[in-house]
Amino acid sequence: MLPDNNKYKVLIAENNPVILKLLSHIFLSEGCDIRLAGDGLQAINALDFFCPDILFTDIIMPKLGGDELCRIVRRNQKLKDIFIVIYSDIAYEDEKYILDLDADLYIAKGSYDTVINHVHHVLDQFRSGKRRERILHGTEDLHSRAITKELLLSRRHYHAIMENIAEAVVEMDSTGQIVQANMAAQELLARDLTALLSSHLTDYINGPGVNRIKQWFTSVSTSESTQYRSSHEAPLLVGQHQVVLKLVRIAEKDDFFIIAILQDITPHKITEDELVKTVNEFNAVMESIGYGILFMDSDLKARIANRAFRDMWRIPEDFLANNPTLRDIINFNRYNDIYDIPEEKFDHYLDEREATIRKGVDTLEEFHRKNGVVYEYQCVILPDGGRMLTYFDITKHKNTQVQLTNALEEVHELANRDPLTGLPNLRLLQERFFSTLSISQRKGWKAAIMFIDLDGFKAVNDIYGHLTGDMVLKMVAQRLSGTIRKADTVARIGGDEFLIIQTEIYDNVGATHVADKILHQLACPFDLAGNTIQIGASIGIAMYPANGDDIQVLIKKADNAMYQAKNLGRQRYIFATD
Repeated sequence: MLPDNNKYKVLIAENNPVILKLLSHIFLSEGCDIRLAGDGLQAINALDFFCPDILFTDIIMPKLGGDELCRIVRRNQKLKDIFIVIYSDIAYEDEKYILDLDADLYIAKGSYDTVINHVHHVLDQFRSGKRRERILHGTEDLHSRAITKELLLSRRHYHAIMENIAEAVVEMDSTGQIVQANMAAQELLARDLTALLSSHLTDYINGPGVNRIKQWFTSVSTSESTQYRSSHEAPLLVGQHQVVLKLVRIAEKDDFFIIAILQDITPHKITEDELVKTVNEFNAVMESIGYGILFMDSDLKARIANRAFRDMWRIPEDFLANNPTLRDIINFNRYNDIYDIPEEKFDHYLDEREATIRKGVDTLEEFHRKNGVVYEYQCVILPDGGRMLTYFDITKHKNTQVQLTNALEEVHELANRDPLTGLPNLRLLQERFFSTLSISQRKGWKAAIMFIDLDGFKAVNDIYGHLTGDMVLKMVAQRLSGTIRKADTVARIGGDEFLIIQTEIYDNVGATHVADKILHQLACPFDLAGNTIQIGASIGIAMYPANGDDIQVLIKKADNAMYQAKNLGRQRYIFATD
């Protein structure tokens, strides 16, 4: 026996009770302190309170295999230095896989009379300090079994599939304790396998259906119901994930185990919620739109009709709820004084109307109701082969087209005329100059641009007020308009400044004649409400083409000439120089 100071602690994981008893006897006879586990899960639980020097484990065990047990131990910082012994009757058939488990000693099970030798070899190896020896011992007189190899291959395929499928799969014993969980389950539950083992699935699930799940676990041992499935409409919650849970009870000899499949439907529910939101928004928009819309399927059966459409055609919702055809909808209003079509021609109209919609002509057309209402409608072919009909009430538009034209003309006038005097503004004057330029170039004419600024007008506003000043400006506009020909243009460009375009002249004399008339007209007194108002004008004249052919340049030169006239004593005109 080993001396007390070498009393090694040994944890034996073995599901064969005969071998477990035999190993227990031998290790005890060697003075070891032992703990026994009938499967890998029991071994994991034992490691919580017993840290052995040696872990002696089989590979094929229920609930948790020895291979997974080895991986868990090696990943644990407190347990990673335990001396691990693999003692398995599949070691010879699966040597390559066994040797990759990062154990310290590998022994193939043989006959019972070799067990004591194997235990002695384990203790000798442990005392020697040798670790990670990739040698399989105990293979003497063993023969490879083909059926065992096939079963091991199937087992490996099963594990590969389980670890790579998208659904989370959890295995539980008959008490509901977790004994295995694939990688997807570990990710979904946010726990590694060690943390999940021996816990209950209901520890991680929330939601309104949790109580039913707990009841199922309570009654599963006696109930005839072997399956449970939660609702997609009311999903369970695992953290922030929405899941559908399926539980299956599987009989195994005199016992049973439970498989749980958790499907993460969070992306689907998010998409579903977005679709519901979109549909609700779509319905709200449809109901608020002021024109009629009718959606039909490829058989021309009504699917959706908004409120405006129902009101236009006086069709109740309950009638549309039965998905009537286009012919049904038209026939519904056949005798309601909507169609201005003789009865004997109505069937022919209905056939033509249906044929047109089936053809899917998308040009805008008009429909005239018997009461004078006019709709503009269009047929749009939808991607699924259905049709969308849109109806606009254009009755008011039809009745006010002339008014609309007049209004547009009025707006045009307002945009191009001075609101006080009614004279063209600078914008309209420029347009007319371009027209003048084109004619003058063809006929060899000249043109004069006269910049007129009133003399003494500021005093009018100061003495008599702006209302009187506005009256004077209107009278000035009248006098200027009376001094020019129809082909000429007088414009007010702001304040007391005016512009004149004089066309169809051949020299400066023609411009001089008009300028003299303007000076005379504006020098005459203005009689207003018993007040005699005396003003005058200073005029600058730029000639086309002598002073340029750009309207802005000509106006600027005429403006400069006008200031020269003011500086020379006012009430006169000055021609611009180059």
